[in-house]
Amino acid sequence: MDGLLTIGELAEASGTTVRALHHYDQIGLVSASQRTGAGHRRYTPADVRRLYRVAVLRDLGLPLNRIGPLLEADAGDLRHAVREHLAAVERRLELEHRLRGRLVAILQQLEDAGDVPGEQLIDAMEVMARMHRYYTPEQLEELARRRDELGEEGMAAAQSAWADLISELEAARSAGTDPHDPSVQALAARWSDLVRQFTGGDPGIAESLKRMYREEGAERASRGALSPELMEYVRQASAA
Repeated sequence: MDGLLTIGELAEASGTTVRALHHYDQIGLVSASQRTGAGHRRYTPADVRRLYRVAVLRDLGLPLNRIGPLLEADAGDLRHAVREHLAAVERRLELEHRLRGRLVAILQQLEDAGDVPGEQLIDAMEVMARMHRYYTPEQLEELARRRDELGEEGMAAAQSAWADLISELEAARSAGTDPHDPSVQALAARWSDLVRQFTGGDPGIAESLKRMYREEGAERASRGALSPELMEYVRQASAA
């Protein structure tokens, strides 16, 4: 029995709990290759190496249901999985880097301008929470990249274009202009163009945007820029 470990010895040596080892055994991830006459588990050096690979993949953040197939695959598949996970980690790090930059800028503004009204801070927190609720990390990364490309002037121009368009649409709605009217159709086309500029033509971002408006309502999602009535008017014009 030299070189074999009991389940307790393996748990202590590896920093894994006995309960986890039982679970690994039940799902076929790491099983003891030998048993005593009384049925007690005995782990071989090969079992220990397999447990080590499991621990490495777990530290990478991979779920157990992905680890099993990787252990049975060749080294090329394992390298591919690690590369994929590394890319995902790098994307998250880039998001954190962008977030850090925004926080540094906000802190500088706070230090330069003094106290910011609580209402503004609450509004900013609501916007951040809403963005994280409806957009995936990858979508947020893409939106942040597009904001960086536009720069401050580009963002200001886009906001101005939206404000002008909303004002024109509201004037047409208040005047009772039919959504099928050519003038309103032209406004609806501008609306679609601005949405495409925001989403970059990404169908996933477009769907996240629609879901936010559907679940939050036009007024809340637009932070008061759009009334439910105007949103319905735009919908009718777009459908036409």
